[in-house]
Amino acid sequence: MSLFKRILPITLFFVCVLTLSTLAGQADDKKQRAGNEPGKVAQSKKKSRSNRKARSISASLGKDLYKQYQCYDCHSIGGKGCENGFRLDNEGSKRTKAFIKEHLVDPDKHFDKHPDAFGTDLNLMPPQDLESWEIDSLVEYLYSLK
Repeated sequence: MSLFKRILPITLFFVCVLTLSTLAGQADDKKQRAGNEPGKVAQSKKKSRSNRKARSISASLGKDLYKQYQCYDCHSIGGKGCENGFRLDNEGSKRTKAFIKEHLVDPDKHFDKHPDAFGTDLNLMPPQDLESWEIDSLVEYLYSLK
């Protein structure tokens, strides 16, 4: 048997392995890029939370965070956002800052503590992975809605 006939199967095997490895790596890259595109799966539609830097607390920043985290997918303000979601109009005249903050920190626990405060028997708001300055800014924004 010639040397070529002995080396050919081994060479083809390595070419196949390298090709499959390359294709698998490209698929992973596409998944990672897709996760950073706006409008994708719940957690990935937001900026990487590990890169967030603390900023001054303000209603203006809270409004920006409301948009950045696409809260309007489940809520509405002034008729903009989810029509069937919980309306946040006049939230500041209905709730205290402490009430709003407690709900942002742990929606399930807060809902269980105040079951009659939401006009529904089911909490649909998932827990949020927010920094304290983000919560405080969102509280300022929601409280400013009077």
